[in-house]
Amino acid sequence: MSWMQDLRFALRSLRSQAGTTVFAVSTLALGLGAAVSIYAVIDAVLLRELPYPNADRIVQASELADDGHAMRFAWPNYADLSASLPGLDAAAYYAAVSGPVTAAGSMQRATTVYAGGDFFRVFGIAAERGRSFDARTRERVVVVSHALWQGMLHGRDDVLGSTLTIDGQPATIIGVMPPAFAYPEQASVWMPYTDDPGSSRSAHNWSVVARLRDAAALGEARLAAATLASRLSREYGDQTDAAGFELVPLRDALAAPVRQPLLLLAAGTAFLLLIAITNAANLLLASNASRSRELAVRAALGASGLRIARQIFFEGLLIATAAGAAALGLAMAAIRLLVHGGDVHLPRLGEIAIGSGAIVFVLVGALSIAFVTTLAVLWSRRRRSTTLALRESARGQSPGRSQLAMRAALLVGQTALTTALLVGVGLLGRSFLALLDIDPGYRAESAMTVQLSRPQTRDPAIAFDNARRFDEVVGEIRALPGVETVGGVSSLPLDGGTNGAFWDGSVTDIGQAPKPIGYAEFRVATGDYFAAAGIPLLAGRSFDERDRADGNHVAVVSAAAARATWGDADPVGRRIQYGNMDGDMHVLTVVGVVGDVHESSLDRAPVGAVYVDLDQRPLAAADFNLIVRSSLELSALAPSLRRLLENHAADMPYALAPLADLRSNALAERRISLVLLAAFAVIALVLAVGGLYGLMAYSVGQRQHEFALRQALGADRGRVVRLVLRSGLGIGAVGIVAGLVMALAGSRLATNLLYGVASTDPLTLCGVALLLLGTILLACLLPARRASAIAPGEALQ
Repeated sequence: MSWMQDLRFALRSLRSQAGTTVFAVSTLALGLGAAVSIYAVIDAVLLRELPYPNADRIVQASELADDGHAMRFAWPNYADLSASLPGLDAAAYYAAVSGPVTAAGSMQRATTVYAGGDFFRVFGIAAERGRSFDARTRERVVVVSHALWQGMLHGRDDVLGSTLTIDGQPATIIGVMPPAFAYPEQASVWMPYTDDPGSSRSAHNWSVVARLRDAAALGEARLAAATLASRLSREYGDQTDAAGFELVPLRDALAAPVRQPLLLLAAGTAFLLLIAITNAANLLLASNASRSRELAVRAALGASGLRIARQIFFEGLLIATAAGAAALGLAMAAIRLLVHGGDVHLPRLGEIAIGSGAIVFVLVGALSIAFVTTLAVLWSRRRRSTTLALRESARGQSPGRSQLAMRAALLVGQTALTTALLVGVGLLGRSFLALLDIDPGYRAESAMTVQLSRPQTRDPAIAFDNARRFDEVVGEIRALPGVETVGGVSSLPLDGGTNGAFWDGSVTDIGQAPKPIGYAEFRVATGDYFAAAGIPLLAGRSFDERDRADGNHVAVVSAAAARATWGDADPVGRRIQYGNMDGDMHVLTVVGVVGDVHESSLDRAPVGAVYVDLDQRPLAAADFNLIVRSSLELSALAPSLRRLLENHAADMPYALAPLADLRSNALAERRISLVLLAAFAVIALVLAVGGLYGLMAYSVGQRQHEFALRQALGADRGRVVRLVLRSGLGIGAVGIVAGLVMALAGSRLATNLLYGVASTDPLTLCGVALLLLGTILLACLLPARRASAIAPGEALQ
């Protein structure tokens, strides 16, 4: 019964201090809500196994270049690897391509996966309806995703045996996959690859996944892969550029691009939660300080220390429970926004949810918060006798230098955590600004991109027809009012479409694959692409009407590719060979040199690029991207572009976007991390400064008698103000120093996310310290002025 009495008493006590209770619940809910949200993301992306049987046995394989960067596989190397690995249960190679898919008269853009080997056996997933295909399948059949079946195919019961048109050719639907299966991400259609996968050992066209017989076989498989790489290098020499092979658990491979940003956000969230907990503890300390007479009377009337501790614990538990419930609501809303409403690219995004693990996290967090706050209050009261408390309260004195010391210690911790958060935000912010200052190599203003799709093909006749259709659309767009120039390229800068390989800048044997002279990106372009994108022509010319399909094949190279291959020599007129991406081994004559472009990211130096003419090499350009440069506002240009494409290019799915979006999208992950950490830091700063203000105001109220006596003995008001400011700034300074040390110790977590700024950047560290000192000074001014305004006569009476 006494437990229920204590619970009811705790509830009444909190209701009597509604303002303090609401503030404590709110701050804890913010901290817990952020923590639960990040926990749900990390659990789904980094911790939880993939939703496949024995998923820990599935690995992703890559080739490694001499400099250690991972590449897709050349098919002969895949064949040798899959035949050599011990403990291999199944292996598959695949390529994912976005293009038009047609069924029952409707067309949409979808991702088709061309797979060879035992693709579905690797994942251990059977079709929900019908069947899948395997390495022996040679018919033109497809398996569709559950989403495509429900959407484009309207969930028809008779879908099996119906026709889907891909690459301009019909294919028979033989299966529908379960809702949970979509690998690779956003895949809608899977089709067996039955054409020649290629014979070049330096044509990196295939992604590879494999299933081991057991997870323990990974070490043995890696050793066998290293042995194979050495053998291939000895046997094939310049014909292969694979310095090694990498085998990584598929879960880790999917999470690798976002692992460090998520861990950084997790650290920021942990700091915010700790700040919220210390803030709640401070509020409870202040609350219990004002109730010291009440607690002393209860102790004098026979209440045991355990009974008083239990009541304090229940108060903390009620606050933490209410905060936990609110935190779950906030987290659910945040996750819903992340999954359905935000332009966020995370692996396994659809698996992120508030599950039982998150609920247990909140329950454990609430209990922990209750224990921590109870211990803080009890520790501050540990040396105070009941008699002393009653005597002080009878004289009107506020109890507690030990409580002041405890609150000051908590505020030092809050300030330290806030300092570390602000340093992280400052470093990321300076990195972001540095990336914004980088010249991407093209001009984004006044330009729109148009992404078009035609059927993928290995048939040269169909490929040249695709090129003809692209040229027709370019001519029609060029005739629109306000259009200055239009050009096209197979992959836009910063768009994630990296198609590169090693190439030969000194042709010797035309029948062999290019020697690994240097790495360059491969792009198919039209002659006006460079002018439309604002890429400067540095030497020679671009493609023009002289470059016919039946004439001498030509290329334009970037400055970095030319410099790496020929040094300061003039590259125009040189002969090169680069057939890796489309198997075309024509010798190319360099006719021009253009400026370097950041093709993959802004934080890495541009690699070389080799551009070939669409009219000569259309096989690698089923997806084509136009850049339309106009004298009109983009908002005025877009409607006319849409009308033209819907009327004259109805056979091609399209997408419009400003060219400026490429840079914005490339920085999206950094921007999200920066905004979230900045929000955490602002909340932390408000809580820390508010806590310090509360402590100083409480301290001034307790020391009124002391300040009055000092003034009565001759101290002027300025001296009293300085005394209060020195106390507050001392707490702040200790916290700032501790926070700077903490930030420097944890700087390695953010090193790979920084660009153009060191993790020990003195400008950022000093700026954060000055910002906090200035804010703390403002927080202390009002209590200091109140202290100096105390009338000595009234206070001494």
